[in-house]
Amino acid sequence: MKRLIFSLLLTGALATAWGATESPTEAVLRLDASRLQAMMAGDGAALGRVLSDDVIFVHSDGRHETKADYIKNMTTGDTAYAGVKTGDLQARQIAADVVVLTGTQEMRKKLGPTWSEIKLQFQSVWRNENGIWRMIAWQSMRPSGNSVVPPRT
Repeated sequence: MKRLIFSLLLTGALATAWGATESPTEAVLRLDASRLQAMMAGDGAALGRVLSDDVIFVHSDGRHETKADYIKNMTTGDTAYAGVKTGDLQARQIAADVVVLTGTQEMRKKLGPTWSEIKLQFQSVWRNENGIWRMIAWQSMRPSGNSVVPPRT
């Protein structure tokens, strides 16, 4: 796993060195893929590089975590992820220094001693911090089916 993360980071560095320009959405998509690999590997150092110091996680169960809490839980084994698959991924640059990702994820998640299979919809916000894209916000929810909006009367 660590080789894959290194390879992803190196690929981005080489592309920049060779003069290839990467759009903000391409950069964020690449970094998000490295974030997922770091999550599954429990690699706190790699997570620390892609997460903003100001990041706030709002999990599908309503818990909120800061960067320090999230990395601590990942590296101590209180939280673990396996088999993360992302779908319907969309990246939108909404300002010069802000990219929003939306999509779905399926994964195995360990919270405490219990593993479970979960499906999520998520939104993450990435901010360019002095030339480095970092995730600043995460919110996920478990889909509950179709909601019906009543017609206006």
